[in-house]
Amino acid sequence: MEKRRNFIKKLLTSTAVLYGMSNKYAFAQIMGTKVPVFKVDNPYEGIDWKKIMYVPSASHVHIESQEKLDKIYNDFKLRHIPISNYYPSAPYYPAEKVKYNQFLVQNFEQLYNSDNSKPGNEKWENGKLIPGPIDWNKIIMDADKGWYNELPQNVKERLPIKTGDYIYKKIPQDVIISPNAEHHGFTNAPLHACAPGSLYSSGNFDVHDVFKTIEHGYAPGTGLKWQVAFQKMLDNLLFKDAGGVTINHPTWSGLHYDQVIEMLDFDKRVLGIEIYNDTCATNYGEPELGWALKLWDEILSTNRRCLGFCVPDHTIGRGKNILLVPSFTEYDCLKAYRTGSFFGALTGETIKFTNIMLEKDRLKIGLNSPGTIRFVTNNGEAQKSVATETTFQIPSNSNGTPAISYVRVEAIHENGEQIFSQPIRFLG
Repeated sequence: MEKRRNFIKKLLTSTAVLYGMSNKYAFAQIMGTKVPVFKVDNPYEGIDWKKIMYVPSASHVHIESQEKLDKIYNDFKLRHIPISNYYPSAPYYPAEKVKYNQFLVQNFEQLYNSDNSKPGNEKWENGKLIPGPIDWNKIIMDADKGWYNELPQNVKERLPIKTGDYIYKKIPQDVIISPNAEHHGFTNAPLHACAPGSLYSSGNFDVHDVFKTIEHGYAPGTGLKWQVAFQKMLDNLLFKDAGGVTINHPTWSGLHYDQVIEMLDFDKRVLGIEIYNDTCATNYGEPELGWALKLWDEILSTNRRCLGFCVPDHTIGRGKNILLVPSFTEYDCLKAYRTGSFFGALTGETIKFTNIMLEKDRLKIGLNSPGTIRFVTNNGEAQKSVATETTFQIPSNSNGTPAISYVRVEAIHENGEQIFSQPIRFLG
């Protein structure tokens, strides 16, 4: 009888994390023995590390020409590319059909407000959405309602703007380009956001008001509250269960902690924040503007789900998300973004995770090359060593539940390369 009792207790303990209850103080009770039950949010659960494909991707990357696409492919070595251009914020999808100046006739909505009495983004709060198609040449040059004659001569000479040739004439066969765009111009937050996998479009071509479209009442960005725009992004996902919204360069943007929390709580498909943005880290003389690790840990300490993204933005320097996919398809790549089955990297070279395995209360980590492995929890750095393989013992409370709310892993190679796992969360 005692052997049977111990067997059942061990069985319950080992399966609690998989079949647990959301109530922190819920217990499974059998034969007078209470076993704590809890849930684990582990984005790496079920990955077969011997068969998985590593796909270099970027959730935020601007590619405005064939020349840059060639560099992103050959030098930066991305293979899944959700191009996130703006002006307008429209997906270049399917990429092989997009032409220069294509969005001068835009088939998506445009926010308009003729009232110029309010400053900045406040101007758009009482605007109205005009459905496409919108032909900017006709609007600006209209004999009755247009403002062509107000423009400087050097700008007049550019009108009418003509649609050009195809932008990407040589897309490599081993590349997947997914819909995405960088959205901006929100009325209630200094926010830029991407939406890998979404077909939503916003804004227009004249963000710097060269053609006086802003002066004449047309919003250069979304002109919407972020809540409204987020819902539009999510409503236009290519796949229902793949992709989502990312919060771009939160430190550089000046977003407050409370604002980011509200965005993450808006919908589970708001995936997380950029923890490293290379453009912000290298182009402004203040490297800290590109990092958001402190903010990331503050958010994770609240038990919220928040994935961490590493991106190049405008550069061809550093910042990748290494997707862990069973097959190289658009769906699987975007699904990895939704589930968190990826890790962040600066260069994506030299060092990578070969194992992230949680077995009961032990987290096993493997690398392909020796590196300094750091385990970070809501209590700070918990363990650090130089190794190719190591194990972290999940600390527990007296009742057997985890004594931490999350753990994430960093690895640093001697050449400076850094990689970042997604957090494994222990939910009460």
